[in-house]
Amino acid sequence: MEVYSKTLPTGLSGTCYNLPMSERHLTRTAVFVILEKDNKVFFLRRANTGWADGMLTIPAGHVDKGDFVREAAIKETKEEALVDVQIEDLEFVHVDYIRDEYVNFYFKAQKWTGEPGLGEPHLASEAVWIDKNNLPEDVIPQLKRLFQQINQNSFFSEFNREL
Repeated sequence: MEVYSKTLPTGLSGTCYNLPMSERHLTRTAVFVILEKDNKVFFLRRANTGWADGMLTIPAGHVDKGDFVREAAIKETKEEALVDVQIEDLEFVHVDYIRDEYVNFYFKAQKWTGEPGLGEPHLASEAVWIDKNNLPEDVIPQLKRLFQQINQNSFFSEFNREL
């Protein structure tokens, strides 16, 4: 492995490595979809997943090989919340990077067909509508941060995993 110096943008420092493709770090990609009605957001309580069980999240999932990001968002929203969203009705609202782990894309569904409900009862124990300006403590931290970022008109954030 070759190590070399490189001038980085102001405020950044580090060592650069010339790694073969097989040794480069890969992150996972996930999508999240906000379903909002009357200032309330549709949440699911995670269960039996092995991560953040008991906490509230919005419809979300991994981007599978061969999928585009918005296709994955539509698929996950149908699976988890039982609603149909058209690609043109997805508004990009934010992307975040969790160091060394995930790139997450967040969309807001401008409209959908069907009534949101509990689509995967083996992975979520309840479906609830919550005032987006009064999120309870059991909302996963990255989503609390997301809504703060949206309110600040920020489209990008990066952080270390909290859970």
